[in-house]
Amino acid sequence: MASKTRPSDLAAWIAGQRWFGAKNRRIVATHVEDGPRIAEATLHLVRLGLDDGATHTYLVPLHHGTPPRDAFDDPAFCRALLDLMRRGGRAGGERGSLVGRPSAVPEDLPADPSVRRLTGEQSNTSVVFGERLIVKHFRRFVPGVNPELEMSRHLTERAGFANTPRLAGALEYTVADGASATFAVAHAVVADAGDGWRWLLARLQQGDAALPALRRLGRRTAELHLALARPTADPAFDAERTSATDIAAWTESVQAQLDAARAALGGRLPDGVPSRVDGDGLGGLLGAAKIRHHGDFHLGQTLTVREGEDFFFIDFEGEPMRSLDERRRKHTPLRDVAGMLRSLGYAATTAGAPAEWEEQARAAFTEGYLTAAGRAPFLPGDATVLARALAVLELEKAAYEVVYEANNRPDWLPIPSRGLQRAARAVSTPAAGAA
Repeated sequence: MASKTRPSDLAAWIAGQRWFGAKNRRIVATHVEDGPRIAEATLHLVRLGLDDGATHTYLVPLHHGTPPRDAFDDPAFCRALLDLMRRGGRAGGERGSLVGRPSAVPEDLPADPSVRRLTGEQSNTSVVFGERLIVKHFRRFVPGVNPELEMSRHLTERAGFANTPRLAGALEYTVADGASATFAVAHAVVADAGDGWRWLLARLQQGDAALPALRRLGRRTAELHLALARPTADPAFDAERTSATDIAAWTESVQAQLDAARAALGGRLPDGVPSRVDGDGLGGLLGAAKIRHHGDFHLGQTLTVREGEDFFFIDFEGEPMRSLDERRRKHTPLRDVAGMLRSLGYAATTAGAPAEWEEQARAAFTEGYLTAAGRAPFLPGDATVLARALAVLELEKAAYEVVYEANNRPDWLPIPSRGLQRAARAVSTPAAGAA
């Protein structure tokens, strides 16, 4: 391989990176394939064998030599990737090639834009160019249609939804056997926007409950779902009626997630959380519309402008622990509502908010959502049915969070564990979960 880095050194380095998705597993095998040479680096396809028998594959751009050096720290490398994307170029290697996919309306940038790598991310790496374009790079190589690219293209080019950053281009990586995956997606930067999670924490620490802003967030969320529910010429986005088969499959998915949470907690769920769920909780959604939705909706996936006067939605790749097929399936968009309600629970605990704030925040967000959604085809007509379905979906989301925190942030486990208990109570007494 072009890089002189030994596989053992590379494995140790990867294991310590934030974007490595199996931190509770040990790397037992490393196979490194050369890809295209870009600037002074090589984009490697690295296949990792884990001690549980699983295989993870990553795209790892490295400067040549020892010890390993991430090429994303080099502005020249980042600019070279951007140039490839914007001109629709191709960079080929012995085992793989990188292809640029420019947008129909590319962002106008200076010839030599400034480069700033974002910090604090988990599974991806993002680079900002000229404070006007942000490019997210997907470290994990997952062949197939990337929902982030697919959803961004649909919302900005077809649905005309204004509250998501405009798509500006993409990069696709193809290996010798023909499998391809999205390596990067570029969006226009939303001017004067801040991270929704940090914004809300700051508000709470200042003693501001931010309830009017959370109602606006609920309204924008409903508008997103209404945009996704509009008829299209693309079968991947056309709304469909929820069937009995869907209800059974969704209930089975909730059960599987609950089982995974129990395993992550050492074989025992928190007090009051049932070990089994039945189809009654989601049964009231029979006949309602199922549509594409965000899929990993929480405050960290929002941008706020003018201190909560408006919100933009980002990061449509879906929950990273699920397969691409799962992330692209149509479902009730109430999953997004449940995700945001769980995020408000995280914010309440993290900020040490007053005990009553979480209930007020949940009510404000839900009120804004339901008012804007009106008689949308994806909503059940009965408030009790809606409340119980939301409770079941929160149970699923909290169980997912348990597994995620067990693998990445064990100290945070009490937050989703309490969320499981709260959702379980609402499932058994659905009127308590109504807005």
